[in-house]
Amino acid sequence: MAQRSWGLRPPPRSISLVMLVSVMIWTIKWNCWSASYISSRSRGYLLFFIFGLPAICTLETFTVSGPLIQPSLALEGEDVLLSCHLSPKRDARGMTVKLVRGPLVVVLYHRGQEREDVQAPLFQGRTEMQRQGLTEGKMTVKIHRVQLSDSGLYTCYFQESTFHNESSSDLLVRERQRGAFSVIGPVQPIQAKQREDATLSCELSPRMDAQSMSVTWFRNKTLIHKFPSGEKLEEFQGAELEGRTELLTPDLAEGKVTLRIQQVQISDSGPYTCHVRSPENYDEAHAELQVTENLATSQKIPAREIITVIFIGFFLVF
Repeated sequence: MAQRSWGLRPPPRSISLVMLVSVMIWTIKWNCWSASYISSRSRGYLLFFIFGLPAICTLETFTVSGPLIQPSLALEGEDVLLSCHLSPKRDARGMTVKLVRGPLVVVLYHRGQEREDVQAPLFQGRTEMQRQGLTEGKMTVKIHRVQLSDSGLYTCYFQESTFHNESSSDLLVRERQRGAFSVIGPVQPIQAKQREDATLSCELSPRMDAQSMSVTWFRNKTLIHKFPSGEKLEEFQGAELEGRTELLTPDLAEGKVTLRIQQVQISDSGPYTCHVRSPENYDEAHAELQVTENLATSQKIPAREIITVIFIGFFLVF
């Protein structure tokens, strides 16, 4: 990671205050402002020490850091995130922020707006700046559908007033083999209530039609659903989920593999695995299902018990 900075690096504030006070005392003592032997250039120097030096001394500096792991790797056709951040952490919404690759401007953020007019044609329509991170001094840019030509050295640049700093990192885009894909599962556990339906989902990256592929879902090592189903599934399926699983086949056209489990029970909680196979490739992803007790259902009093209580109460009264 390469880092460079420009601008004056301020001295400690205690020294700057001493200098400022000394200059002011010297000015008053010798009445230099009215003295005929003080040249206009000398007066300019005095103005700089009195007014310019304090401004420089109060200028806050920062460093810019990029990703710890380099280079950033991506497969052709994927989306990639490039990010950098300020240290110390601070609000960067009022700064000028840009990401460049050599002379090409990938993203330019200035005065609260993205300047699309200066963006390189190669990146137009393929970038997305995630502004929410600027409040903490972080710039993240997503480049959609990366190409082999996107490989190279990217420089992240922050500027405030006359001070700016930058950090560089490499992006390496590799050629994707024919039919290659990866399967991505949910990051967070799937939450569901007892006796409700739950959906577990994974998806292909890059997005592609999965209708002609083989899809299997497992709970632990037990097969619970298969698509397309060429054999009698009940011979392999776990008894606890028999007849309660359904694959949402319309989602396959968009590369989504979604399994619906009907009337989930507490015992359905646990890890699930999504397998997707094509003639050229194979991958899998994992999902966690957490089923909690439905209090509204569990606390419901059966009608028979209500009738019994009313009958006993009526008998005791009369």
